[in-house]
Amino acid sequence: MIDLLSFSLCLLAFNGFALAKPAHFKTVFKTRPSEQQSNLLLIVAWISILLSLVFCVVAQQGYGALLFCGFMSLSVLIIMLFYNFIDSLVKPFSILNILLVGVSGLLMAVNAL
Repeated sequence: MIDLLSFSLCLLAFNGFALAKPAHFKTVFKTRPSEQQSNLLLIVAWISILLSLVFCVVAQQGYGALLFCGFMSLSVLIIMLFYNFIDSLVKPFSILNILLVGVSGLLMAVNAL
């Protein structure tokens, strides 16, 4: 379950990095982001990528960094495919990804009890 959380956090981070760019934001939301929106997206993206790294290293010890690199590569590939070929589905994908982060984090917390 922690691997699913780490992967979905990587997806969230790279989606946030992409949305912080005015061109991608305008493609998805039909308007340019404000400076505050861009900064908030960057902060959330950095926090989620760092959380993903921490979860990978805690769960897999020595292989965690390697697993994290794999998650990052796959996340970048998925985000690149969405923004280049099916940009109309970025909003639903983002909502599903946020729900996946929440559900997997909740399940991980319940399993820890």
